[in-house]
Amino acid sequence: MIKINLLGDALTQGGAKKGANKAAAEPVQVYTGEGGSRSTLPIAGVVVGLAFAACGGIYYVWLNSELTKAEKQKVDLERDKKQYEPYIALEKTFREKKAALQKKEEVMTALKRQQSLPVHLLEELANSLPDDVWFKKISQKGSLITIEGEGRNFESINAFYGNLQSRTRWFKKINYPSAKRGTTGSFDFTISFELQNAV
Repeated sequence: MIKINLLGDALTQGGAKKGANKAAAEPVQVYTGEGGSRSTLPIAGVVVGLAFAACGGIYYVWLNSELTKAEKQKVDLERDKKQYEPYIALEKTFREKKAALQKKEEVMTALKRQQSLPVHLLEELANSLPDDVWFKKISQKGSLITIEGEGRNFESINAFYGNLQSRTRWFKKINYPSAKRGTTGSFDFTISFELQNAV
């Protein structure tokens, strides 16, 4: 005969039910991982904020040190400037005296040149003057020389005009309009030219 243990199955099922009720009575904790990620976000924000604050602090310290260096350099330059002020004033005085001396030298050179200019002018005119031509009046206005004279004939006056034209070192823009017969039988003429400073 086959014996079936029905009581054991019932006990087994009863034990399973009791275990199931006991398990149902105890709370079950299930970790999904979402709470962990949410808790790390504020920490990351704090870390980033601290990093920015540290960078800002370092930049501020660097700017402050640069400002301190600039102020120190300014103070040093001001001290050096005060130290060299007498020499700067002396150099300025020297430059002013040098400029004044140069102006005096230029004036003296110009006067010397002007003093010798009439001598050279008369010498050049005498060398250009033919025997049959003579002067009645010589006038000067700036660098313009005007000569009023007489000549025995047109040929002599034209020769004088040609001689002046050949001396380009001294005379330029020679103006000889014409000559006319005077009361004494000679010819009156007027010649003007600009005198070049060839000294």
